[in-house]
Amino acid sequence: MSILLIVSGLALLFLVTSDVLVTTLTVMGGGFLTNRFSAWLWRLALRVHRHKTNHHLLEIVGLLLLVGMVLLWYFLTWAAWSLIFCSFENAVLNVSNQQPASILGRIYFTAYTITTLGRGDYQPQGMVWHLLTGVAAANGFFLVTLSIAYLFPVVSAVTKKRSLALYIASLGGTAEEILVRAWNGKDFGQLDQHLIALASMLTELGEQHLTYPILHYFHSQERSRSFSLSVVALDEALTLLQYAVTSPTQLDPASLNPLRRASTAFIKTLKSVYLQPAKHTPKLPCLELIKSQQIPLKSDRSFEQAMDHLQKRRRLLLALVTNDGWTWDAVDSSSKINRANHLDDQIPINQSFYFNNYDNHDQSIIKHQHNQKLD
Repeated sequence: MSILLIVSGLALLFLVTSDVLVTTLTVMGGGFLTNRFSAWLWRLALRVHRHKTNHHLLEIVGLLLLVGMVLLWYFLTWAAWSLIFCSFENAVLNVSNQQPASILGRIYFTAYTITTLGRGDYQPQGMVWHLLTGVAAANGFFLVTLSIAYLFPVVSAVTKKRSLALYIASLGGTAEEILVRAWNGKDFGQLDQHLIALASMLTELGEQHLTYPILHYFHSQERSRSFSLSVVALDEALTLLQYAVTSPTQLDPASLNPLRRASTAFIKTLKSVYLQPAKHTPKLPCLELIKSQQIPLKSDRSFEQAMDHLQKRRRLLLALVTNDGWTWDAVDSSSKINRANHLDDQIPINQSFYFNNYDNHDQSIIKHQHNQKLD
């Protein structure tokens, strides 16, 4: 008997089991192994993406992580039980000749045991190994159950994430456009009703991100369905409504403040489990589009002074954008291509608009629309 193999197997089994339980049954986020495996694979994909832009690669990483995470759990559980059963030569017998199973035979026996299949060509010897075989089978059964119970809520949360991103994009592709599209010449119309609805939706999704950190790694190559771009555009729009728009036309705090706090909570969730602030602060929102619509604004100096205390918040927003494979230009109103313009009636409905799939005709249409807004 090898004490080292038993200790190693039990230690590995404890590590993977605790990782599965923390990841699937708690709201503390992912376990030790899951978090590091996810972060490693995402960093690798981002490195490839930054070398040669490939949003399709980033889009499939989420699925790869879901499948890879479950396979990792199974492989490590198999390895742990294999170490335990290989620690004693007579732990498993070959039924055909009643001789101790080889190492490969014991590994094979372990694989069938944790999948609860069992073919009967190998069997444990002695009461202790019979009990351990039962424990291994139960371990495999619960691993299957917990994996399935974890996968379905994640898929549902991904759908909600994309839906919320598209909802925000329908209000406007950038912070400035959200304000301009809501402006009716005297106030922001029913924008406050949208903000009230968004507060509860963003709060729920923020909690889901905390419960299922793997949601951070689900990327959308279509910019209007990119949650990172939408939440940044929304947060910047709230900043403009609070610090750039003058008092007579500001929204009721009862509709603005809850969403602002929900956005703050979401950003703090990302900071605690996912992001570190970027090294520099992104440039301030361009107010030219807003000024062209005669929306009452505070002076540029007053706005810049008010923005000083939001630098760390905006560095986190920049980190959210860059860690999702985008650049700040994707949510900048000064960019020639607005990420949500393809949702407008002027664009043929059968055209697909992705970050790096614009042809020259599409770009000319969007550039013309943007210039019209500034005129």
